[in-house]
Amino acid sequence: MNKDQFIQTLGSGAGAMGVKLSGEMLEKFFLYFTELKRWNRNVNLVSRKEPDWVRAHFLDSLAPLGMGLVPKDGRAVDLGAGAGFPGVPLGLVSAGLFLDLAEASGKKCVWLKHLLRILGMEQCTVLEGRFGALLDQGAAGIYDLAVSRAAAQPAKVVKEARSFMRPGGRLLIYTTNNLAGKSMGKIHPYAIPGSKIPSVIWEVTF
Repeated sequence: MNKDQFIQTLGSGAGAMGVKLSGEMLEKFFLYFTELKRWNRNVNLVSRKEPDWVRAHFLDSLAPLGMGLVPKDGRAVDLGAGAGFPGVPLGLVSAGLFLDLAEASGKKCVWLKHLLRILGMEQCTVLEGRFGALLDQGAAGIYDLAVSRAAAQPAKVVKEARSFMRPGGRLLIYTTNNLAGKSMGKIHPYAIPGSKIPSVIWEVTF
């Protein structure tokens, strides 16, 4: 996919989801895309079998913005940030949000630090370590928002996230209908333009 195709697909898809991306944002997203392709040759960041990273990763990450689920400011954490989804796309669009990317893998943390540096995301920080260690290092009870995408089973994420949140803080889990726990929180179904995969955001308030 060349630059024009990427920008057209991402820009139009985001617009259809209610998310307006400026020209500067689209340029940064394309830089993210090209660096991801380069690093993914040596570091296992995302599946190489996935034919459409724009819809599967970038547009999917932006879904809660179109639903009004992401505040314009406050402090947020991506639990299990991995390749940077969904935290980095959310942080690129919500520049007033102070974002921490929590990741246990050292190699992925090196990638995340590189990514934040080249994108100029000074409001974002990488936290390296397992969740328990991060809590001991000052991450307990300080977040207004937590997000998690493909990090673990939803019920486990809810349990792990609880200690990170301020009272009234919200957790957004990207999942599918058959995995979402409907006994607590709210379910927000969504669809990615051009994709037939049904997904939901599971919103839990603490």
